[in-house]
Amino acid sequence: MKITGQNPPRTGELTQSKSREVDARGGKPQVRETKTAEPAATRASLTLNKVKDAIRNTPEVRSAKVAELRERVRAGEYRVDSGRVAEKMINASLREDIERS
Repeated sequence: MKITGQNPPRTGELTQSKSREVDARGGKPQVRETKTAEPAATRASLTLNKVKDAIRNTPEVRSAKVAELRERVRAGEYRVDSGRVAEKMINASLREDIERS
C-alpha cells in the first residue's frame, strides 16, 4: 500500500507554513513563509520538564517548618485542631472515592 501526502513535522523541528496576504493598498497577494516557535507537543514536553525539575529541587522535608513545630511542642504551645484534622480526613476520603469512580 502506498500512502501519499504530507508528513507531520518531527518533534523539535520548526513548522513552516505559507500564508497569502493581500497588500492593504489592493495590490497582488504576497506569499510569506512563517515559522512557528515549536509544535505544541514540544512546548508541553518542555513545560513538563520544568515542573519535574522544580519537584526534584524542592526538599521533601521543610526543615524550618519542622524546627518551628518542634519548638512549639517543647514549649507546650502546639495545639491540634481536631475539627480541622477530621475535616481534612473526610475531604481526602471523598476525593479518593470520586477518583475511583
